[in-house]
Amino acid sequence: MNDLEKFLTLPDVSEIEEEVSVSKRLGKFKVKAMTSDEFGEYQKRSRGKVNKKGVDFDSTKFNLLIVAGQTIQPNFNNAELLKKAGCATATELIKKKLLPGEIAELADKITELSGFETDRDEEIEEAKN
Repeated sequence: MNDLEKFLTLPDVSEIEEEVSVSKRLGKFKVKAMTSDEFGEYQKRSRGKVNKKGVDFDSTKFNLLIVAGQTIQPNFNNAELLKKAGCATATELIKKKLLPGEIAELADKITELSGFETDRDEEIEEAKN
C-alpha cells in the first residue's frame, strides 16, 4: 500500500476521539477532534466588533465553545444535566463547574487533538510581544 492509499484509509477527522485528563480534581474527559467547519464556526462566533486595531476576538468564548462542542463525555449539552445544574446553555454549565484553568487546559487538549500545536502558538505569541 502506497502513502496515498494509507492516507485515504485513515479515519475521518470527525471520528478521532481521545480520553484526556486536565486536573487532579477532575476525572477523564472523552473529547473529539474538531472538523474544519466546526473550527470555523467557533472562530466566527467568537469574533467581536471591528475596531482600529482589527477585529476583537474573545478567546475565552472560543475556548468555551470548543469545550462545549467537542466534549463527548460528559455531554455538556445534555438537557437533563443542564436542567439539574440550573443552566440554560452548555457554556454556562462549563463556567459553573470548571475552573478557568481547567477550561483552558481542556480546550488546549482538544486543539492538540485537532492538529494544532499549542506550544508553537505560545511561541508565536511570545515573539509578537
